[in-house]
Amino acid sequence: MTAVQRAWRTPEIEELTNRYIIHPLSWALVQRLARWGVHPNTVSLVGLAMGAGAAVAYYHYTSWVASVLGFLLMVGWHVMDGADGQLARLTGRTSEIGKVLDGLCDHGTFVLIYISLALATYPGVGWIAWVLAVSAGISHIIQASTYEFQRQAYDYWVHNKQQAKPVTPEAFQETLAQKQGLARWMGRLYLVYLRVQYGVGAADPALMQLLEKALERLSYPEKVRQMYRFVHRPLVRRWAVMSSNYRTLAIFVACLYGRPLAFFMFELIGLNLIYLLLIIQQRLRNRRFRLWLRRQLEAKPADAWLSR
Repeated sequence: MTAVQRAWRTPEIEELTNRYIIHPLSWALVQRLARWGVHPNTVSLVGLAMGAGAAVAYYHYTSWVASVLGFLLMVGWHVMDGADGQLARLTGRTSEIGKVLDGLCDHGTFVLIYISLALATYPGVGWIAWVLAVSAGISHIIQASTYEFQRQAYDYWVHNKQQAKPVTPEAFQETLAQKQGLARWMGRLYLVYLRVQYGVGAADPALMQLLEKALERLSYPEKVRQMYRFVHRPLVRRWAVMSSNYRTLAIFVACLYGRPLAFFMFELIGLNLIYLLLIIQQRLRNRRFRLWLRRQLEAKPADAWLSR
């Protein structure tokens, strides 16, 4: 796999607006940033600054000019958010600190916007604005972390991308004890993120153990990977509805029409309902795949050959 191929996310499961709009724009920028020697973490921070600008603009949502400016700044943030990861993979500057910083900048952008909308609507609706903002923020973190896990797991189990290998909170906690300074502080934040992923059912430890065993013991590991692809690819594509792109559009529409609290309701009711349906489908597919793996592991050699 070339450096250029590593820089791009897996096209077959990528969200469509990312694949055809955001990431091509990011890639055009990344090629210049790589020549200039810009660090990926710098790109992440520039993206956060754009997100902060969007939050300020959306505070003045009653002006359609401010709403349009907020949307354009958010599009700029999306481009930077895609560029930092592409740049890190292209230049080989991937690190745990970079991953945590990227996540902090991603979530930090939406935290600032949620706070901005709560502050802007508080004079009209009072404490309800903060209840909606905090509740929507918690929902956002859960939904986004689950989507990210499913996408990364697909990259690892299907395409054997080692940098995407799922890490359990227990395993990471052991490595965290060996870190010092900033790396340790950032690692603690990453540990919280992992606990959210595993706590809400994004991960299936039993399936992960069976997959590791199957890839190690069976004589046809490629078939195992392709079966995972067959079972999970349609659902991973559906999980893309939890990407931040749709939230960016929903915030813009709600503010443009002077109803920013409608976005919070969209997050709390609409996206949570979709999330629940996706979780149910995910568990059904995981169960189906676990049964298939157990049959393969328990089959006699001749039977396993015939099942190919």
